[in-house]
Amino acid sequence: MIIKSFELKKLDKSKINLILLYGENEGFKHSIIKDFFIKEFKGEIQRYEEDDVFTNYNEFISNLLNKSFFNDKKILILSRTSEKILKLVEEIITKDLSDVKIIINSKSLDKKSKLRSFFEKKDKCACI
Repeated sequence: MIIKSFELKKLDKSKINLILLYGENEGFKHSIIKDFFIKEFKGEIQRYEEDDVFTNYNEFISNLLNKSFFNDKKILILSRTSEKILKLVEEIITKDLSDVKIIINSKSLDKKSKLRSFFEKKDKCACI
């Protein structure tokens, strides 16, 4: 699903678990994350960079799948991502992660980008 930045109010946050933010304006992307996703969120927020995810891949996956006694919902923010993150996203989408939102913050992506086209075509994904 493609969402323009000015159409964020149309996004049904309860149905979308994977969000791709891409573009050059880092400040604007951070304000979208803060004001639209985190502002009213009551739960655990974890931040990772792509290098951290691939360095500790098994730990990241187990953390993603584990449920917490104290917080029933989680937001994972992955920053500085590239096309390499697509394999992880394809693995994550096969699992039922209704209580976990994953926000992927990437640099500018071409229209031919596999990552971008994946997020544009899948049901539980949004591309902003």
